[in-house]
Amino acid sequence: MSAFNRRDVLMGGSMLVAAGGAAALTPRGRLVLLPEGVELEKMVPTTIAEWVQMPTEAIVLPKTPGSLADRLYSQTLSRLYVSETRLPMMLVIAYGAVQNDLLQLHRPEVCYAAVGFNISASKSAQVALGNARLPVRELTARNDSRVEAITYWTRIGDDLPTDGSAQRWVKLRQQMQGYLADGVLVRVSTVAEPSPDVFRELDNFAAAMVKAIKPADRAALIGRPLAARLA
Repeated sequence: MSAFNRRDVLMGGSMLVAAGGAAALTPRGRLVLLPEGVELEKMVPTTIAEWVQMPTEAIVLPKTPGSLADRLYSQTLSRLYVSETRLPMMLVIAYGAVQNDLLQLHRPEVCYAAVGFNISASKSAQVALGNARLPVRELTARNDSRVEAITYWTRIGDDLPTDGSAQRWVKLRQQMQGYLADGVLVRVSTVAEPSPDVFRELDNFAAAMVKAIKPADRAALIGRPLAARLA
C-alpha cells in the first residue's frame, strides 16, 4: 500500500471515529419535568407558611429584556414575600425547556456580578425536606449599598448540580445517555448580613415553598427522586 493510500485509510478511520463519537453524543430523547400547561405563576402559591407576596421591583434577575438569558428561559417568576415576624424573602425561579451547550442555566454568581455585586462567600449546603436533603449553594453578594444572603439550587433533569463544573458534567452525561433535559434555577435571598441564623431562615422558606406546591408539580423544582420521597 502506498504512503498516499495509507494516509487516506488513517484519515478515513479518524473521521469514522469522530463521526461515531458525535453520533453517540447526539441526544435522541427529551426529559421534561414541568407538566405541560403548568405556569410557574400559578404553580407557586402567593402565601407560603407565614409569608405573603408583596409587589416589588427590587429583585436582581437572571435576565433582562432582549438579553441572552431572556431567550434562554421559557418562564420566570420573581416575587417578594413578607411576614410580620420573619425576614422578607425574595424568590426567583427561572425555567428553561432545554439545557444544552447553548441554553444553560445562569447561576447567581454570574448574574449578580453582572450588576455590580461581589460574591464574597460561596459554599455547598443542604436544605432539609422532611427526611430528604436538597443540595443547594449558599452565597453572600455585596455591593456599595446592600448585602444579600442567597440560597439557590439548580435542577437539570433529575440531577441537582451545586456548582458550574458539576452542571457541565451533568449535561455531558445526559447527552451521552441520549437525551436533553429541561432545567430550573430556584433562588431565595434576603437583604441581611449573612449569618447561620439568616441562612437557616432562607432554608426554612425554601422548604416551606417546596412543600406548599402540589405534589404532582414538585418534581419540576427538585427532580423526581427527591419529590417521590416527599409524596
